[in-house]
Amino acid sequence: MTTFGNRQSAPGAPGTKPTFGKKTSQAPAPRAMPAAKSALSSGSLAFLQADHNRAPAAARAPASRQIPGYAAPAAQTASQTAGHTAGKPVWGRRVIAAVIDVAVFIVPLVLIIGVMVPQPQTTDAQFARHVGVFVFISLGSLAYAIGMESSSRQATLGKLAVGAIVTDKSGGKPTLGAIIMRNTLGKLVSGLTPFYISYLMGLARKDRRCLHDLMAGTMVCAKSKTSFSYDQTFA
Repeated sequence: MTTFGNRQSAPGAPGTKPTFGKKTSQAPAPRAMPAAKSALSSGSLAFLQADHNRAPAAARAPASRQIPGYAAPAAQTASQTAGHTAGKPVWGRRVIAAVIDVAVFIVPLVLIIGVMVPQPQTTDAQFARHVGVFVFISLGSLAYAIGMESSSRQATLGKLAVGAIVTDKSGGKPTLGAIIMRNTLGKLVSGLTPFYISYLMGLARKDRRCLHDLMAGTMVCAKSKTSFSYDQTFA
């Protein structure tokens, strides 16, 4: 039986007695923890600032964000960084360039040799002189062509006059080995073909490559007046 003002103890709670006019006490509320200090002392701040200054800049800099499936374009390709920018392949200019090279290099060389080397009296001596002059002019022309075409200009004086350069198949600067092949074995085989067929075949090709160009992997193109790069324009 319940009495007025008394609360019965919960079943199964031992040691609980009803009290007249009072409620039994509930579980004590958890004790609040003291709030942490929101600011560090001046000494701690000075230590952290000094440690931050000692750290390298690379460690403090945030890592750049990488976009999946995207690669940054290279600044320039090999054919753009090395040598000139090539235009369209040419054939007529190389013919004019060959005439200019003969006029400015071969003819003066022959005249100098004719003045410096006396004319012998005997037939054998004359034959030896002709052979020597031929070998000297051939080696001089070979050194002239290889030296000029393998340089940063990529052209002989005749090609420079008509605005043409020697390139590889992709329009870049050719290697020294390709230039040597072009002017030695390539020109030798082209010179042995009858009726200049090895040179005339360039007219039937879109890339205007002659036989010695095919053997050396080279091409004669017009020198572009302006350097143009798609990756720089649309990057």
